[in-house]
Amino acid sequence: MEAFKNSLLIILLSVSLTGQGCKAPSAKPNMLQTNTAWREPTWGEAAEGLQCQLRPDRRIWRLGEKPSFKADIRNRGRRIFAFLPFHQLQLCRIQFDDKWYQWPSPFMIDSPVWPLAPGSQFNDVAITLHEQFKINLSAGRHIVRVVFSLEGIEVVSNPVGIEILPRG
Repeated sequence: MEAFKNSLLIILLSVSLTGQGCKAPSAKPNMLQTNTAWREPTWGEAAEGLQCQLRPDRRIWRLGEKPSFKADIRNRGRRIFAFLPFHQLQLCRIQFDDKWYQWPSPFMIDSPVWPLAPGSQFNDVAITLHEQFKINLSAGRHIVRVVFSLEGIEVVSNPVGIEILPRG
């Protein structure tokens, strides 16, 4: 059983890191995303029954602060997916305005694998615009999305609008 878990973990990591077999989400937010980003958060589009919803911890930040969010991931499909809960920043990609960012360095994951069964949901997965992503957090209004790769399925969140105010 332990060998199976290790094999599953290696497969999940390689699929998550390479994104093989999956089309990358659109690089630019379209007008609909821009308009909906400032409304109440909704679920992103379903991918094989999986959906992600991103919620900002708050909408307005100051330069020097790290904007943070909560993501909910649900399974309305028919199969069980594996989720690694303790390394969500390293396993997701973040879209900040029109550019995608991912964790820059290789990493080893020592995390349990949680099953995301049909009808189940994980709530409040913490996402921070950590400096490791090397995102230019400039003053102004921005649109943020995240994408998780679960067993090669790209699960894209709804767009979320935040504003970063100048210092002072």
